[in-house]
Formats: sequence, structure tokens, C-alpha cells
Amino acid sequence: MRIALVSYYAPPQPAVASHRVLRMTRALLGAGHQVLWVTQEEESLLFRDPTLASLVPEKVKVLGLGGPTLWSRPAARNLPEKVLRNLAWLAPKWLALPDSHLEWAWRLVRRLPGICREEEVEAVLLCCGPHGQILAVPRLRRLLPGLKILVDYRDLLSGNPWNEPSREGLRRRLLARERALLARADRLFLNTRRARERFLQVVGEIPGLQVEVVPNGADYGLAREVPAGPFAFDPGPGRHLGYFGTIFPGRRLAPVLEAAAALPEGPREKFRLHCFIGEGDSRALLQDDLARLGLGDPAWIVLHPLLPYGEALAAMRAMDALLLVNGPTPEDGVFVPGKIFDYLMARRPVLFWGSRGDAARIVERASGREWCFFPGDREGLRVFLEEFARGERPPDLEPVEEFGVERAFEPLLSALAAGGGGEK
Repeated sequence: MRIALVSYYAPPQPAVASHRVLRMTRALLGAGHQVLWVTQEEESLLFRDPTLASLVPEKVKVLGLGGPTLWSRPAARNLPEKVLRNLAWLAPKWLALPDSHLEWAWRLVRRLPGICREEEVEAVLLCCGPHGQILAVPRLRRLLPGLKILVDYRDLLSGNPWNEPSREGLRRRLLARERALLARADRLFLNTRRARERFLQVVGEIPGLQVEVVPNGADYGLAREVPAGPFAFDPGPGRHLGYFGTIFPGRRLAPVLEAAAALPEGPREKFRLHCFIGEGDSRALLQDDLARLGLGDPAWIVLHPLLPYGEALAAMRAMDALLLVNGPTPEDGVFVPGKIFDYLMARRPVLFWGSRGDAARIVERASGREWCFFPGDREGLRVFLEEFARGERPPDLEPVEEFGVERAFEPLLSALAAGGGGEK
């Protein structure tokens, strides 16, 4: 089958969403499908990861639809852009639109049907976010009634505790629009069981739409192919815990910082927390937590820039363990940060702190229950870090078949193999 995989984020963009696109694509190609990417033009990208560029399968055809949206740029370049960025920020609040990536959604609405017709596409897989991609579904269905339309949500739209509109009227309008758009699709994929439960609770069943779980997965085969180049990372003596990626306002490192600061002097001298977070908001959130805890600039925190994917994977392997932090509230249990699958591919034990949910279940299954800590158990976390600092380097994890891409993407492959679809 010829499949158009539509995603604003795709390799070589350095984004977790790009990793999911790459893994899905490898699974689709492995099942004998032909894959076409519809994404941003590579020459227009704001950032480019050479490692990810080298991993794009040769069999994939890439069609670029313009460059970054104004909303995704770090700042406006002139006064007209500043005005338009403000309008993009306000539009979802006025018009109950899914997000502020308005140009991208408009390009898909106008051009995706023609691309599918010219490329003889049999199925479209819309990888969201941004969720505005689903605005293209009605016109796709009208112009290509036999097309199989699949929607893949990395995160929920309605019912997402992080970005749900505060006004009740706006929430209702957005929910009604989401239901109407998804009613024209054939299947919706959600990446956790909790997310599916939350979707059915908030959005409800939609006649004719099958809602299934297609989690992310660890591509252990890909891990063996990722080039690190001449990069080598030696963290030095001691015990090293690594945190990689973005720090979010709802996923802060404060509980781990507080527990580490309470270590006795001997273990604390051996302990190092490596933060590969780069500059910007993540660095500011970390500094804010340190200030609120009165820690200043502790020697046991080592800051690093963000690394290309291959180098990051090599640095993960050099760590004694890796840190995954989720939000503290029960609602946060719906989230499974995508970096957990990169951690599994690095095969180092993962230390988890956050609310109970699918992310904690994955860590418990891969690393062991003793590596999971939840709100209210700060002393247990401190004791664990003390034992970690005093102990030897833990052994590598064995690959966990349950969380591999072969198992994760089986529902997607089954949906493509099944008959039906179209003509809604």
C-alpha cells in the first residue's frame, strides 16, 4: 500500500515527534508498504540534526510544504510578523481552532488532496501534533472518498490537562469541532491506554471511528545503526544520572534536586546529575528550582548543550542511569514522554519520578519497581540516590519485547491490512 505520512515534524528535525515518524516509517517499510512523507521543506528548517538526516530511509519520498510556521519561530523577525504571530496566538481562542500553526493547516487543506491524487496514495496517516492537521480531513474525504484516513495523536486535544482552554464555552466549541473532524476519519490512534480512556471520557465515542492504542516503541535495531561519529563521552569518576531533553513547567526536576541536596556529604561528592537541556526555557526552569530550594550552583549538577541524536544516544549509554520526570497530579498519568523509548534503546536503567500511569508502568517493567518513585515519597527517593551513589554501575537492560516497535506498531499495520475505510 502507498501511504502518505503527514507530519509537521520529521527527520532531520531534532524533535521527539521526528523519532516517532522515523520508527513508524521503518515499521511500514518493513511490512512492505511504500511511504511518502509530507512535511516541511528541509532547506527551510530552523534546526537540522545530521544524525537524523543520515537515518532517513532511502525508499522514502519526501515532499516539502513550505517552511516553519510563525508560531514555531523563536521570535518575530519584523513588525508584520509580530502582528501575525499575535493573531496566530489569538485565533484558537476566538475560533476554537486546535492550535496556532495556522499556515501548516491551511497548506494541508489546500494541497494534500492533490498530492494524494498525483502520488496515487491509498492511505493517509496524519501524525499530530500539531492537531490542526485534522482540519484537512473533511476536504480529503470529500475529494477522495475512497482514501483510508488514519489519525495519530501524540497527545490529546480535548481533555489534555496541559493545554485545555480555561473557558467552558471555548472548550465545548473545540470539542464539537474535534468530534466533527474526526467523524470523517477511519481510525484514531492514541499512544497510551490512559489516553484512550481519557479520550472516551471527554470526547466520547464517535460513530464510525475506531479508537485504538498505538504506543511509541523502542527500535532496538535502529539503536544499532545510529552513528555517533567521532563523539565519545566520558563522564569521569562517580555515579552519573542523566536527564535529556526539555524541562516543562509541569515536569520539573525539583523533587530530584531536593532529594540529591539531602544526600550525606560522601555520596553527594560521588553523585552527578547531568542535564542535557541546552539554553532557553529549560535552563530557566532549572535555575528557578535551584533558587527556590536555596541550592545556588551545586557542583553535583553538570549542564550540557543539547546533542544531535547519535551523540545523545552515546551520552545516554555512558550514564549509569537515566532520569525521567513526569507531572505530579493524577491527570499527568496520561502522558508518556517520548524520550523514554530513547532511554530504552540506550539500555540503561531509568529512574522515574511522577504520577502513576503508563510511563511508570514502562519503567517498572524495564528497570524494576525499585526505580519508580511517586509524589509523597521524597525520603524514599533520597535513600535510593544515596544507595545509587555508593554502589556500582548497574548492568545494561535487556531489550523488552513488550515495548519494542514490532509490538507497538502492530495495530497500525493491522489497520492498514484490514479492509474498509473511506466513503464517509
